[in-house]
Amino acid sequence: MKTMRIQLEYKCYPVWIYDDEGLVEDTALPPELANDHELDERLRSLQDRFDATYVDTATDFYNKGFASPEDEAAFESDLKVAVAELAKKCPVGYTLESAPSSI
Repeated sequence: MKTMRIQLEYKCYPVWIYDDEGLVEDTALPPELANDHELDERLRSLQDRFDATYVDTATDFYNKGFASPEDEAAFESDLKVAVAELAKKCPVGYTLESAPSSI
């Protein structure tokens, strides 16, 4: 059985798919959800917001965090909604690992 995991990494798609041996197979929605544009957009928006917490210049790379505690709380709330949607739509043959409780 394959495993889907929400894993936020800078400039990567937030859904990681692992094969039966625990090796990364892809960073994308599984083929069964590839046409779910609403879910894909929700996940891409979260990734864009996560990426925006980083400074990435020719001389610096670091996480500056969210602009405010309210922005971080909104992000975490939206992440929970996306995880719940992904869990509800999880295709047969996949398990969804628990998402991080925070970033």
